[in-house]
Amino acid sequence: MVELLSKVVPLSIGAAFSPTLLALLLVILTGKRSIARAGTFVLGVLLVFAGLTFMGLAISHTTHSSPAQKEITRAIDVMAGALLLVLALGTFLRGLLHDPDAPDDSPPKPERNPGLVSAFVLGVVIMLSNFSTILLYLPAMRTISAARIADDEKVLAVAIALLITLSPVIVIYGMAALFPGRSRPVLDALHGFIDRHARTIGIVVEVVFGVYLVIKGLP
Repeated sequence: MVELLSKVVPLSIGAAFSPTLLALLLVILTGKRSIARAGTFVLGVLLVFAGLTFMGLAISHTTHSSPAQKEITRAIDVMAGALLLVLALGTFLRGLLHDPDAPDDSPPKPERNPGLVSAFVLGVVIMLSNFSTILLYLPAMRTISAARIADDEKVLAVAIALLITLSPVIVIYGMAALFPGRSRPVLDALHGFIDRHARTIGIVVEVVFGVYLVIKGLP
């Protein structure tokens, strides 16, 4: 179990860093009926994570101990890492074409008062297009599925990975819901930080974990 978590936790930490997702949640939390709308946004995010969890676990629910399957596993890791590096390069080049001396690109901002259904759909769409998180979360689930441990330990590992990945969303929403007045300055400061450094955060996460997956997948 400890060996499994040593592989899953780093991937989950990387998947948790999603500037666009967090920025959109913070924007929704500044509008009217913000807690209800942010709640449906988070539900949309959770729905996609449920699908990713099932998909990631199902992918490796095969004869994962065979040499051929191990080679496939390594190839998937290398491919995911390479895609993350490509995403990092694309983000870097977009920044250069925009203005190399300008602040980091701000994530796209929706209207502050989307309807409940619109907020839910936005949560689904933003997660489906959140490729860096997907490319890290799916390998984490595949690693759990391929582990030769008891099913109850796998369930615990999935819960830990999901909790780590969702922790920024849970903390931000929880602060806004439980301490609406006192949390406002903190959330505003966090929003400003993400707006200023979204591109840098994205590139760092994609490069670090892209290299990690490529090295992990090499023989």
